[in-house]
Amino acid sequence: MHGHTANSDGTGTLDDYFRYAKEVSKLDFVVISDHDFGNGPPWCMPQAVWKQTQDKADAYTVDGTFVAIAGYEWTSQPKYWTDVAQGSPSERLFAGQPKFFNHKNVYFPKKTDALFSAKDSAYMTPDLLAAAVQKQGGLIQNNHPISGPEGADQWAYAPVYYSVIANTEMSADTLLYKGKSYNIGVEQTARAFLNRGGMTGFVKGTDTHEGKPAARTAVLCKDLTRAALFDALRHRRAYAVTHARIVLSFKIDDHEMGETFETADKPTIAVRIEGTAAISEVAVIRDGAILTSSNPGVPHVAFSYVDKSFPGKSYYYLRVTQIDKDAEGNPSCAWSSPIWVNSQTLLP
Repeated sequence: MHGHTANSDGTGTLDDYFRYAKEVSKLDFVVISDHDFGNGPPWCMPQAVWKQTQDKADAYTVDGTFVAIAGYEWTSQPKYWTDVAQGSPSERLFAGQPKFFNHKNVYFPKKTDALFSAKDSAYMTPDLLAAAVQKQGGLIQNNHPISGPEGADQWAYAPVYYSVIANTEMSADTLLYKGKSYNIGVEQTARAFLNRGGMTGFVKGTDTHEGKPAARTAVLCKDLTRAALFDALRHRRAYAVTHARIVLSFKIDDHEMGETFETADKPTIAVRIEGTAAISEVAVIRDGAILTSSNPGVPHVAFSYVDKSFPGKSYYYLRVTQIDKDAEGNPSCAWSSPIWVNSQTLLP
C-alpha cells in the first residue's frame, strides 16, 4: 500500500517494483506511491511520470491474478509555510503558521490526468485534497501517523470526507530499529482519533524505498479486480499486518470489519485467527481500551464473546501479536479495521 522508486526518493524502476511485488513477494495487489514532489527540480512530479506510472500499473494488471494500482504520496511539509525559519524562501509557499498534516497516499481506480500536489494551494489541506480526489473516484490513506507536534494536524479533515480518507496505516506504538527503541505512538494516535468520533480503517505499507514491497494489508473482497479492491478499501474491509501473513476474521453479530450497525441486544464478537506462529496476545479493543484479552500460546484461535457491558455506542477492533519477530526484533502483529455498533432505538 506504500512504496517508492527512483521516480522520487527510492531506487529502481516501476518495472522493478511491480515485478518484485508479483514474482518475489507473491502479492495479489500492490500500490505504487512515489512522492508528489518527484525526484528533482522544480520538485513536482512531471505529468509524463504520472502517465507512465498509470500505464505501467495497467500493463501489470491481470484480473484474477495480480492488480497494480497507481498512486502517489501527497507530501505536506511544514517548511511550505512562511513562518517556518528553516528552508530556503523558494520552499515557503503559503502564508501563516506551519501545518503538520503529515503525508497521505492517493490512488485511483482508473487513469486520470489529475495530480493533486501538497505544494499547490488548491490542494494544500486534507479537505481540499479529499474534495478533489472524491471527484475522481479515488481514495486516500493517512500515512505513518505520529503523536506529538509533528502530527498535530494530520486528522484535520471534515467528517464528510471519512469515505474518501478511508484508512490509516497502523503499526505498534513502539518500534525497534537498528538496535534502538522508538516510541512512535501510531496505535495510540489512531485510537485518539477514533475516540473523538473519527472513522478510519486500518491498512499498512512497507514504505519501501528499495523497490521491495511486501505483504502488509489484507482485503476482504469478492474477486481480484481493481474495482473490487477499491470497494473493499472504501468500506474498510481490510486489516493490517506486520511481518507475518496472519489470517484473521473479526465479526460482530455477523457484521464484517469496517461496518456500522445498530442492535437491540448485547453485541456478540466472533474471532478466528490462523497465525503463522504461537500467538502471545489476542486483544479486543473497545473505545480505546482492552475489553478482553488472552495469551493462547498457539497459532490458531477461535472464540466468541458477548459484550455484556456494552455502553450503547462503541467501536471495536482486534489486535493480534505473535511470538515471532522480524529482523529488527519487532513481533508480528495484525489489527482488524474497526466495527462501529450503536444501540437500536425501539419505538412503542
